Amino acid sequence: MASPRSPFNSPVLRPFRGYRPRVLLVAAGMLLAGVVLAGRAFDLQTIQNDTLEELARRQSQRTISVKGRRGAIADRHGRRLAVSVRAQSLYAHPARVPEPAVAAFRLSRALSLPRRHLESLLDSERAFVWLKRQLTPREVQAVRALGVEGLGMTEEYRRAYPGREAAAAVLGFTGIDGQGLEGLEYAYDYALKGDEGLRVIDTDALGRVIVRGEGPPLAAGGSIRLTLHSGIQRIAERELERAVQLTEAVRGVAIVMDARTGELLALAHAPSFNPNAYQDYDKETYLNRAVTSGYEPGSTFKVVTVASALEEGLVRPDSLFFCENGRYEYYDSFIHDTRPHGWLSLEKVVQLSSNICAAKVGGLLPASVFHDYIKRFGFGERLDLFTTAAGRRLAAEAEGRVLPPEAWTPVDHAAISFGHGVLVSPLQLVTAINVIATGGELLKPILVSEVRDAEGNVVARHRRTVVRRVISGDTAATVRDFMKKVVQPDGTGPHAAIPGYEVAGKTGTTEKYDIQARGYSKTRAIASFAGFVPADDPRLTLLVLVDQPRRGRSGGVVAAPVFHRIAAEALPLLGVWPDTVRRIEPDPAPLPAAAAR
Repeated sequence: MASPRSPFNSPVLRPFRGYRPRVLLVAAGMLLAGVVLAGRAFDLQTIQNDTLEELARRQSQRTISVKGRRGAIADRHGRRLAVSVRAQSLYAHPARVPEPAVAAFRLSRALSLPRRHLESLLDSERAFVWLKRQLTPREVQAVRALGVEGLGMTEEYRRAYPGREAAAAVLGFTGIDGQGLEGLEYAYDYALKGDEGLRVIDTDALGRVIVRGEGPPLAAGGSIRLTLHSGIQRIAERELERAVQLTEAVRGVAIVMDARTGELLALAHAPSFNPNAYQDYDKETYLNRAVTSGYEPGSTFKVVTVASALEEGLVRPDSLFFCENGRYEYYDSFIHDTRPHGWLSLEKVVQLSSNICAAKVGGLLPASVFHDYIKRFGFGERLDLFTTAAGRRLAAEAEGRVLPPEAWTPVDHAAISFGHGVLVSPLQLVTAINVIATGGELLKPILVSEVRDAEGNVVARHRRTVVRRVISGDTAATVRDFMKKVVQPDGTGPHAAIPGYEVAGKTGTTEKYDIQARGYSKTRAIASFAGFVPADDPRLTLLVLVDQPRRGRSGGVVAAPVFHRIAAEALPLLGVWPDTVRRIEPDPAPLPAAAAR
């Protein structure tokens, strides 16, 4: 019985009289813990409910951006040059991957990725990591065979280029997220890309992956059709690559244009690259040098000089010029010819490619007049190859450099007359040569013939466009006759001659400017040949440019044979046969459907 002084005599503790103090302490502790737990539960379920739900969602869900199928790029005949194919992308929830080191070792073989890289991803504290995007079918099969827990795959689109290196610098490529990075893929990204949306990747309590989309299926992108002819493109690339290798050159460019329409049938580069694996190549190979690079055209530019002087009536076809026997002191400089010549007619100036006489012909033209003709031939301005109908410029196109006439010194004036002191792009040069082929009209070059939306509706179409008349038909015919002489046995480009076809052309050998030496190099040059065929009814206008050949030097030796081989194979593909071959006209009446079977 409690003593009179015991605390249990108080009215509050009297009900606990008779219990031992230790039991009472335990009971009080349990009561206090229950109160704390009840308060914590109330805090978690009521006060922090929204915050914790968001944290749980972040740990089990990941929202990724997805895109609709990217549109195709096709050649003039509908042959697809760039397509989008379905592909699986592999991801992981690291917390759900048992033994990350073992999983990384097994996956490294299946994915051809470094083990340490995969281990760092699988051992991270992030809730979601990409392991590899856009797997090949073989990689998908290998990963599934491993049965590693905590992994998942989701479907994306992978850009593929069936022709591998074919027209690679023209097509460009896309990034891992399907965005255009180079070439036409970049220039026409706005038309090719599909709609963007979201996809939720979820995991349940057992770690199973659930992929669910949000919204309706994403719309695909539009498509573009090019003027390129895949057959001629392959021919040009093969022969250009062969020439670069045989001459041990740095690089080369070849352009084939439809002389009648201005459509570009081939844009070849050597060396090329495979856009399916663009990461494996130097960025220098990505450049579309046919369009974006400038060079001094050298003797091919003499066509412009002679045509301008003829058009102005300052010279006649039978005009004679003294070529100073190969060495001409002009102000504080010397102009040289590769061979000494005395008096030459204007025709012979072109045929034998005299720098000295070209300078004298150009000197007859006032600087402002000569400058105007150069601009009229399309130099010193963009030809808007990558411009939309709304006037939006889509990609880099070299404008070139033509000094204003008031800045010309007499030496500049003379140098420009034979293709030095002016920068042009290969596209500008072949377009200017085509002025002679068309009878004096400058045609706008065309690379993209049609742009269509996802439903197949044409949203833009590019057809033959005459920019302006540059020279008269008579002047063009006279210069064309001069260019025919170039490929004769006593001209500078006989290797460009094609049996059964009459060729008109012009050789070029340009010494490259050495910035360090502050002068033109005697060891580095650009060899080129530009012309059209058949000469009197042109179908193809070609330019071949070989940069810094080590074996051979002149355009007549290095570039003219490439012109010959490309044109000789390309013309029959267009139905243009040698004069010695009987042409078989197609039957104008198609076969009935029953007979066609």
